Amino acid sequence: MQVLKVFELFLLQPLLWLGLLRSYLNAQRRVNYERHHFRSAIEPQLLEVRHFFSDGLGLGVIATIISLGLGIVVAPVWVVIYELLAIVSLIVIPFGLVPMTVFGVSWLIYWIYSPKLSGVSDVLQRHGVLTTSMSSGVLTTSMSSGILVNGLWLAALVLLATAAILWRHHRQVASPQIQPDQRGKRIVRYRWQQLLVVPVGVLVPGDWLHATLSWWPVFSVGNRSFGVLLLPLLVGASVRVYKQLPSLAWRRLAKNYAWLAAISVVFALIAFFTTWSPQWLVGLIVLVTVLTWLMLAQHRYRDQHQQFWFSDTDQGVRVIGLRPHTPADKLNLSIGDIILECNRIPVHTEAQFYAAILKSPTYVHLKVRNVQQELIITETAIYNGAPHELGIVLFSDQED
Repeated sequence: MQVLKVFELFLLQPLLWLGLLRSYLNAQRRVNYERHHFRSAIEPQLLEVRHFFSDGLGLGVIATIISLGLGIVVAPVWVVIYELLAIVSLIVIPFGLVPMTVFGVSWLIYWIYSPKLSGVSDVLQRHGVLTTSMSSGVLTTSMSSGILVNGLWLAALVLLATAAILWRHHRQVASPQIQPDQRGKRIVRYRWQQLLVVPVGVLVPGDWLHATLSWWPVFSVGNRSFGVLLLPLLVGASVRVYKQLPSLAWRRLAKNYAWLAAISVVFALIAFFTTWSPQWLVGLIVLVTVLTWLMLAQHRYRDQHQQFWFSDTDQGVRVIGLRPHTPADKLNLSIGDIILECNRIPVHTEAQFYAAILKSPTYVHLKVRNVQQELIITETAIYNGAPHELGIVLFSDQED
């Protein structure tokens, strides 16, 4: 029963509902854009919302087992700083760098504005909150350092969870967004965007929770008391490509996030077995955050220096999207391929492509030049009299 009450308190957290709202708005914006530009949504389901629940819960269970197994302890003051900063950032800051940026900055603020620097410490302690201050006002280095080491473990969990969802969904429907280049030619970019609020079980020192909520479970280790809190941890990424195959780019990013998680684990292990001052440990958390920025900057640099563009072409019609669960699944096509012939008729526009499909009501035969510049022949059965349900998304002949 107490476990259910802990989960109920997590459900009351505004960060959870704000993250859900933002995921819903992102999904609805994607679906509306696809319907406006491509007649129907490439993926009509609100995948971002579905993954918010399924991935968030699954990763939460795994992260909680790891966190409690490691005995990760966080300070209540940091939890408040983190959640407030996360709420503000989801409202006013573009999503791309939110999760790790919020995480790193929250630890920096927690260290700079430690409760010992103001009278806030006395107020918190009167309400049962264990801070990193002793009664004399001198910083307790061992407690502060231990909590900051746990910050490195949490950073590894954030990065590893991001790697997991990128890897798991790297083949997720790529939603094309059309825009003109400097010469007015239409090009396509692809965005992978997913936000999760993962419930991670952590330990909170002191009997603050129990003093506030008498039913809250508290246990003792030696002369210390701890309560269990489900921390709403922001996880996710918003990245885009112009010149790379989306699935390959997302998989490469997943590997990079995993490497950053490994670096954070190494830092945590080194700090655990050695004596580091709090400022150095905060520096390591900030360094992991900066490395995340540099990794995303390297991703953008790599994309900008590719030769290939997902652009409109006069030599056939370019495939810019593939709807799942349609005959297109059997055509062995990839994003970026150029269809040269449809049912042995040369095509150069979307209208010509669908007119050629209507020549044969039962199957489609395509001659394609793929992104490796290889010519391939592919064919499949189609829905009788429904050429637009083939599932291939092309540049429209007229863009609004």
